[in-house]
Amino acid sequence: MTTTVSGETKPYWAFISYSSRDRTWARWLQRAIETYAIPRRLIGRSTPAGPAPQRLRPVFRDRTELAADADLAGRVQGALEQSAYLIVVCSPDAAASRWVDEEIRRFQAVHGEGRILAVIVAGSPGGAHEDCFPPALRYRDEAGERMHVEPIAADLRAGGDGRRMALLKLVAGMLGVGLDDLVRRDAQRRTRQFAALAAASFTGMTVMAGLAGAAFLARNEAQRQRAQAQGLIEFMLTDLRKRLEPVGRLDLMDGIGPKALAYYAAQNPGDLDARALSQRADALRLMGEISEQRGHLAEALRAFEAASVTTGELMARAPNDGQRIFDHAQSVYWVGYVADQRGEEAKAERAFKTYLALAHRLVALDPARDDWRMEVGYAEYDLGSLYLIDGRTAVAVESFNRGLNVWQALALKHPGGRDEALNLAQCRAYLGDAFEKQGRLADARRQRLAQRAIYGAILAKDATIQFANFGEIVIDRALARQAMLAGDSKSALTGYGEAVARAEALLATQQDNMDLAGEAILAELDLADALLSSGRAQDAGAHDRRAAELARVALAHDATVLEWQRDRLRARLIEAALMARGGDRAGALALENRALSELAATPLAGINTDARWLLDRARLQTGDDLAALGRTAEARAQWTAAADDLNGPLDRYEPRLLVALARADKRLGRIAAARGAAQRLATLLPAAPHT
Repeated sequence: MTTTVSGETKPYWAFISYSSRDRTWARWLQRAIETYAIPRRLIGRSTPAGPAPQRLRPVFRDRTELAADADLAGRVQGALEQSAYLIVVCSPDAAASRWVDEEIRRFQAVHGEGRILAVIVAGSPGGAHEDCFPPALRYRDEAGERMHVEPIAADLRAGGDGRRMALLKLVAGMLGVGLDDLVRRDAQRRTRQFAALAAASFTGMTVMAGLAGAAFLARNEAQRQRAQAQGLIEFMLTDLRKRLEPVGRLDLMDGIGPKALAYYAAQNPGDLDARALSQRADALRLMGEISEQRGHLAEALRAFEAASVTTGELMARAPNDGQRIFDHAQSVYWVGYVADQRGEEAKAERAFKTYLALAHRLVALDPARDDWRMEVGYAEYDLGSLYLIDGRTAVAVESFNRGLNVWQALALKHPGGRDEALNLAQCRAYLGDAFEKQGRLADARRQRLAQRAIYGAILAKDATIQFANFGEIVIDRALARQAMLAGDSKSALTGYGEAVARAEALLATQQDNMDLAGEAILAELDLADALLSSGRAQDAGAHDRRAAELARVALAHDATVLEWQRDRLRARLIEAALMARGGDRAGALALENRALSELAATPLAGINTDARWLLDRARLQTGDDLAALGRTAEARAQWTAAADDLNGPLDRYEPRLLVALARADKRLGRIAAARGAAQRLATLLPAAPHT
């Protein structure tokens, strides 16, 4: 829906301006505003930006994060001009951001002061060192003099308005209605919705089941009941979700998804109009997101597949509508993503190929749309990553090279564009990984160094960019890993040490940043393994204990993250290896058995080769300790399980899996098989020691 201000159509209801450090708040605001259902009696009422719609969308949230000293990119300037309101996320970081200040000034120049809304997320108005308002909001030029002003703002700080009231303040400002009126209407609606939810909870959602058969009733009655059911589903997936998610109780929604899916399955998309189809697609995507977040991947896949059918129907009705093609592409992407996570590689590959074809359709419709060209780059990433996990490295390299061409062209077209630069850097990282798995260590190193050069240029302008800072840690680890594969343990130890130092320094200032904690865990584990291989057991133990502690803290935040579960088990295996070297084989075996038991209970399919490598490493270690204790038959059972799991086409294997396979076959006395794996490894890495 578009807005109209002074007779001019505006495609965006609002533009959100924010510092990169406030990205989480900006993302929440965008979603909260776009999903807020305007009270029925206000819909159609005249507002400063045109008739009040059912939803205040779209809302533009700048994701490009262009360089702070660059002029505004054309597309961002255009979005500012075409937005009815500007929402400024205010914090000390925003106050110090030249980028945020420039966006405010540009909006003021086009639209004046009256349609700028502020929301405080940190700091304090007028604070000496923590003023949250950017200069363009704090000062106003009047009659040739610069006057200090203090804007009226919604307050999301602890003890402030709270999320709901802050949202209502912003919505009231955009609709031009009194806050009391909106609060009263919102409260009335939510009371009715909670009453409906309570009734639905006590009846086991039987209302939905009954509504599935409403098609047999009179047409008007069916439409009325369908609207009620969809409204209830939408309420549960939006407002109820917002209440449960911050307190970690999304488990209370576990029964909603299957029944809502059953309700939608009873509908024929061909019988619905475009508006109903759009609502259906939105609800199904929300269900998919909730289920994926809860780790219910089968349910998530069903929801995304149903959403894909719906967006496909919409696209079929308007095959040349770019927005409908784009929406369908996003649904198809999610099908591929979840199928990949479930280990359904054939389904994931079909979905990603369809996503790529849809992206090319978008580019064919309008080759000048850079955001649509980006979709081609993203699709090539997805396909390449799938091929890489499956061991098809040559095909993966082809996909990544095609993606690289897209991002290089976009980076040349937008030399100051941070989004283009970051995606170009990421594509080089993917290529580096593919080359590493092929044993092309020199090519892998060149890609990683090119990635580092891009990050260096970004960080030279703004040292706070998190993605680039994280990327530096990943690059340190990748270069160290390549050195280890080449047999240069000294350089590997130095590189892993630099990764740990960088990660720990960042973590000291951002202790609650779990993404950063995840990078620190991996760096500590890599260094511990390298030290263990070099015979420095005491130092290895110190870093292993640090990794285990970080993993414990991370899992306390979210115990469902599989990567952190694997990290904790890897730390346990390193601890067991240290115990075995110290002569405590029985203690080592106890730890390894615990690790194997937990690995057996952890979903491994479709995650990546890290999971496979970890499981077979545990089997090899366990077998070695069983053999040392004289339990030969049990030892052979563990080695056989590892060899059988690893057995496959040798040309698809990355070096570390070849090492594990050769060791398993050697322990079992399968000399010819072990020699074949060792020869393949020597072909990949002729300079590396393989004993």
